Amino acid sequence: MKIINALKYGFRLASLNLKLWSLLYLINLLFAGLVVVPLLYYLGGKLAMTKATDRLIGGFDFTLFNDFLNQYPEFLRLLSTQTMVVGILFILLYVFLTGGILTRLKNMETDLHRLGNFWTGCGKYFWRLLRLSFYFMLIHLSVAGLFFAIFSWSVAGGLDYFTSEAAIFFRAKVCFFLYGFFALFFFMVHDYAKVLVITNNRRLIFRDFWGAFRFVIKNIGTTFGVYLLLFGLFVLVSFFYGLLDGFIHQMGIPSLVLFLTGQVFVLAQIGFKLVNFGSMVKVMKNGVNE
Repeated sequence: MKIINALKYGFRLASLNLKLWSLLYLINLLFAGLVVVPLLYYLGGKLAMTKATDRLIGGFDFTLFNDFLNQYPEFLRLLSTQTMVVGILFILLYVFLTGGILTRLKNMETDLHRLGNFWTGCGKYFWRLLRLSFYFMLIHLSVAGLFFAIFSWSVAGGLDYFTSEAAIFFRAKVCFFLYGFFALFFFMVHDYAKVLVITNNRRLIFRDFWGAFRFVIKNIGTTFGVYLLLFGLFVLVSFFYGLLDGFIHQMGIPSLVLFLTGQVFVLAQIGFKLVNFGSMVKVMKNGVNE
């Protein structure tokens, strides 16, 4: 019942925040445009906007792309550099927006129609949430390194020790599954730590960092149940989007339809994030009041 109530509350908050939903979508669209337009301009300049450009952009042509990289190797350097820069900027933007989203959701009952608290929260909690993200990044790297070491130890000797590659592949699957479970757990704890940072409004975040671990473990049935259910729903939606995307490509439907379906999926991603945070706010309230 706690899981269902938390999900209902999350969906309710998301449905009441259409202004915030739209704002996040516009920010995402603007950011994507700033990333994609320079690459399209570069491709258009090199290929002179020939039909090859449409083949490369409209439906990925590996042969054409490989030939293009052989002829213009500087594009690969540009792409790799831009990918790294875009990745860093996206993380910073995500951290910036998270403070505003959680501030907005926390104050929903007292300030429903104004977005002023959203922008206030973005700036107020940016550095605290950035430090929190850095700590959890170190945890994720440590966990990944630990499971890689376990896998390397379990397959020491290679084919000289094992009778077939199937045994090595089985150990890889087990290690990957366990790593995925622990990674998902720490992602969940990270999200609850974000809620605590905004709720407690402390300058130092170590108490919220450890408080999130204690809260999640104390309420593991509810916290992990809600997180796992939402994660499963997101995977299901992503699966159906992948099927629809493949169908559109096979049927030769105009690229505009592909773009529109992609934007619907982006809106769904934003919605899942709002539902997730809203559910966590509800779980946190119930846990504190108990």
